[in-house]
Amino acid sequence: MGIKKRVSLSLAFSLAFTLAVAFLTLYIISSQILERRIVETYRLVYDNYKEVLKKEEKNLSILASYVPSYSTYYYREKVSEPKCEEVAYYHITSTEPYYGINRHYPEGCFFIGISLEEILRFMENLMNIDWVVYYNRELIPEIVGENLDTFMKDKVVISNMVIDKFSKQYILTLPLNVRGYMLHGEFLEKSLLMEIPLTNMKGLPVGRIIFIKDVSGLYREAYTVLFVLALYSVFMLSLLTLLLFRIVSTVVNRVVFLKDVTARIEKKDFSVINLLENSKERWKDEVYELKHSIYNMALSLKSAFEELEKKKSELEQLAYYDPLTGLPNRRFFFDHASLILESSKRYGNPLTLLIIDIDHFKKINDTYGHEAGDLVLKSFADILKKTIRQSDLPARLGGEEFVLLMPNTTLQQGKVVAERIRVSFQNSLIVYEEKEIRATLSGGLASFKSGIESIDDLIRMADEALYKAKELGRNRIAVYEP
Repeated sequence: MGIKKRVSLSLAFSLAFTLAVAFLTLYIISSQILERRIVETYRLVYDNYKEVLKKEEKNLSILASYVPSYSTYYYREKVSEPKCEEVAYYHITSTEPYYGINRHYPEGCFFIGISLEEILRFMENLMNIDWVVYYNRELIPEIVGENLDTFMKDKVVISNMVIDKFSKQYILTLPLNVRGYMLHGEFLEKSLLMEIPLTNMKGLPVGRIIFIKDVSGLYREAYTVLFVLALYSVFMLSLLTLLLFRIVSTVVNRVVFLKDVTARIEKKDFSVINLLENSKERWKDEVYELKHSIYNMALSLKSAFEELEKKKSELEQLAYYDPLTGLPNRRFFFDHASLILESSKRYGNPLTLLIIDIDHFKKINDTYGHEAGDLVLKSFADILKKTIRQSDLPARLGGEEFVLLMPNTTLQQGKVVAERIRVSFQNSLIVYEEKEIRATLSGGLASFKSGIESIDDLIRMADEALYKAKELGRNRIAVYEP
């Protein structure tokens, strides 16, 4: 094959590859710009809503000393609050939700609120958005109390959501379980769903407001620009290919290939070794020798990196896992437990911690020897691994002390798990040098509650419960009681 034909084929391939990269790059850039526009839209809606709330809070703060007990806009209700702090929150009644503050009057502490529907209607007109208000179904009895039947009248129940107010009927077909914000729709027809938590006087989430903004125009604009730039790229790259046809050679392409290979090797992408090995060379020239030098270098580097990764894995195993039991160690536990606790704080999920101590472990060591004690620890660790869920976090804190953090687990559920572990260990038979060893354990349980700031607080509570279990005779599970 003549050099002219080889250059033509190489340039045709290069053009196709370059166009593909250009299209992908344009798509990524357009996607990033579009994503920024979506975030800006979300921020704009969120900030405007907050400004509306601040304005209404200011109006409430300067409100006259008397407010009618009922009106189309303001709402007044006496509350039992000794401090009567003027903290803004959402108040759910049997008729509709309100947003307002507590205010002290001579007659006592009153909640002065504004119809949430009126605020949302204002936002609908201001931002050209739709909206829906719903509550968590399991919290409804606690919210409305004896007015449950009145409250549920004309409400729409979808899964775990009780729909209270909405601007348009189509909203009920949307995925309303939104965290932060999300996009919904097909291709160019997109809607942006934005979450606003409804928090009560104690700051606990009882429901959500979901704003729905049509962002189809942003998508049409972004893809129109992408299409125009893509056509421009095709034209310019085609023109450039024609201009370079007379100056490109096979040698240049071979050198570019080797340059790309070395760049990928630098990034530890050793899949290029197969490319080097399988690539065919018709000329035994300097480029051929260079290719084989790079091939040998890549093999050596791959072997070295694989050895380094193996050593790294071994070091991480030693750093984060107890070598005797195979359980995570103290360092691993505290690195991950704080993240689990923060998740429970944010989403209000239950969280239970169990501290475990093997009873009379020193006596086992003194009687049977430390090897027997190690066998007891391993036996307990095996029982613990078989009993817990994959989402639970066990660890050996040191000596005969273990800990188990159970996310999404109530105190009662945690007690069932703890008892299962205790009974399994009590009924296990450990044989060491033809001697039967039976051991028991004591445990202390504590669950996450409002006011707990760190995992150390939860461990301290569980430790107190463990101390109580030992005082009561060991071989039992005690629950923390303030």
